[in-house]
Amino acid sequence: MVENEMKGKVYNLDVKKHISCHKRFLSLLPSKFESEDSNKLAMAYFSLASLELMGTLHDSFNDFELQEFVDYIYSHLIESEQVSGFRGSLTYLKRVESIDLASTCFALQCLLILGDSLGRIDKKKVLFFVQSCQKNNGGFTNTLDSLNAKDLRYCMIAATVCKILCKDFPNYSQAIDTESLKSFIYGLQTYDGGFSMCKGDESHGGMVFCAIDTLSLIDENLRRSIHLDKASMLLEFLVHRQVHFGKYNEQEYLQNENADMRDNGGFNGRLNKYADTCYVFWTLASLELLGFTHLIDEKAAINFLVQNTQNIYMGGFNKTTDEDEFPDPFHSFLGLSALSILKYPGIQSLNCQLVIPQSSYVHWKST
Repeated sequence: MVENEMKGKVYNLDVKKHISCHKRFLSLLPSKFESEDSNKLAMAYFSLASLELMGTLHDSFNDFELQEFVDYIYSHLIESEQVSGFRGSLTYLKRVESIDLASTCFALQCLLILGDSLGRIDKKKVLFFVQSCQKNNGGFTNTLDSLNAKDLRYCMIAATVCKILCKDFPNYSQAIDTESLKSFIYGLQTYDGGFSMCKGDESHGGMVFCAIDTLSLIDENLRRSIHLDKASMLLEFLVHRQVHFGKYNEQEYLQNENADMRDNGGFNGRLNKYADTCYVFWTLASLELLGFTHLIDEKAAINFLVQNTQNIYMGGFNKTTDEDEFPDPFHSFLGLSALSILKYPGIQSLNCQLVIPQSSYVHWKST
């Protein structure tokens, strides 16, 4: 019974539609994205990176248009006597209070994808801004406001910014306090080996990637840096994020009214949740950094993305298998990124540390 429900139409990745989708995202977004005005740099990053992953960025725009993108990114740069960084939208006032870590990271990633040398950026001032966002417990806030939330997302973002700007430094200790950062990260590791947003919360697939990526950025010996007594538990948590309904757990599927056969092969972020396009990436990228992607069913993961969350009408990827959903820049990028890790034909390699196409990583290394 389970096997019969898995049969259906067979689709391939419609690259042309994905290209058109991301070009639309970079030009005119529908009104439903109006609430995302403060995240314009993030959306630009998602689509620029997607086009580069498909190897079509320079075919989609001419040199003049690409330079316009570079200038647009730099128009978000704010600099004072001490700090420098990027604001998320031009609707924010051009003052220091408007800059944040996330927008600064997205801006740097965009500029690398566009082939910029980062020559207009005062790296020391940006690094001072990053340092100022680190708190006594080792965590980071997104802004200079000390009351802002401190969680693993901003730790990863801060580490990424430092990596991009400090590639010539022998270690991160010249930029941030890495020891207290590690303590903060391990303090959020839970009983099942995963990582949570706050102490006492359950493990979360997205937070696990943020933790592992941060550790990989500040510690070259990542695999040895994970506590040995929880390393196997962490891998078990990650592997069990993949949804699977088959003959050995048919009763589980039949007795769960929320179970969806179309989730087969996908990944969820927490126990008993639906599969979601973004968690395919968070989990695969975590396993890629740890060197264990072979532990999951790669064919089933590809099938979930291409068959069940790819939007066959508009291009891009939906969040879930719900056919009434629309693609968005975030899930559309992470869907392609997951396929990159899975070595899907025609999709370029992704650097999972900086979460940029490998071609952009090579450019960064050469600057």
